[in-house]
Amino acid sequence: PDIIYWRSKYLRSIKSYREKGRNIIYIDESWMDNNLTFGKCWQSDDIHGVTTNTSSSNRLILVNAGSKDGFIPGASLIFRAGLATGDYHGQMNGVNFEKWMVEKLFPNISHPSVIVLDNAPYHSVQENKPPSKYAVKEEMRKWLQDNKIKFSADKKKDELFDLIQRFKPQEKTYHIDKLISMHGHIALRLPPYMCELNAIELAWAAIKRYVREHNVTGDLSLTRLQQETENAVISITPADWEGYISHVKKLEDEFRQKDGLMEDIMDSLIISAGGIDSSDEDNSSEESHSDSELTHPLSD
Repeated sequence: PDIIYWRSKYLRSIKSYREKGRNIIYIDESWMDNNLTFGKCWQSDDIHGVTTNTSSSNRLILVNAGSKDGFIPGASLIFRAGLATGDYHGQMNGVNFEKWMVEKLFPNISHPSVIVLDNAPYHSVQENKPPSKYAVKEEMRKWLQDNKIKFSADKKKDELFDLIQRFKPQEKTYHIDKLISMHGHIALRLPPYMCELNAIELAWAAIKRYVREHNVTGDLSLTRLQQETENAVISITPADWEGYISHVKKLEDEFRQKDGLMEDIMDSLIISAGGIDSSDEDNSSEESHSDSELTHPLSD
């Protein structure tokens, strides 16, 4: 139910943005290995097939953004995974991702846009994250102090955690979303496990197919791998992107229909299982209301 609820909210939001004529940009990261090739082997009636070596010695990380007009000019980033030097090095992480957005994405977006992104860990660094019940007491005290929530010095750990639970923000705030907003854009997060709703995934598939077609032996050098990858990115046209987005829109319509049917099915299951006592709902609502009145930090 939580996934369906998140997906329904996403589908309503993106439909509204499209109806308003907002520019929608899809962003994502992918990878490219030097052994990326079509699997081939020889065999006969008497001898089993022999496959090629599939070990990879070189890997590239790709980051890019695209819309109905194609890839955003100047936004493409390709760098070697594991490299210890350079502006971008190692693996994709929060530091590299934020650096890419500030240096290569935002400067190349001409007008306010809706930026669609998934929930990768480095996209989801939470602002003002409340400590968990496993945090040390000092961390709990610091969070309460930073949020101007009064507490007595003799409170035990479980009492501090109860305070945190009472006063923690109702909605999570992510650092990347805040950064996007600061640059005049809107962050729209995909529902979990729904990568098929991200149009750039179709571009990645086409790019990898291009590299496979140009990598017959499956052992490209790093230089050749980067060149073929850059050629593959260039080969993706605005017409291709229009097709990707059209396909995603079709999926969105299908999910809207399925989610409506799913609600009916879930309601029928609740009814057949005896339903929900309306008094329980009322009590839950009252408790929620009374809790919300307590979630304002005490003034100094």
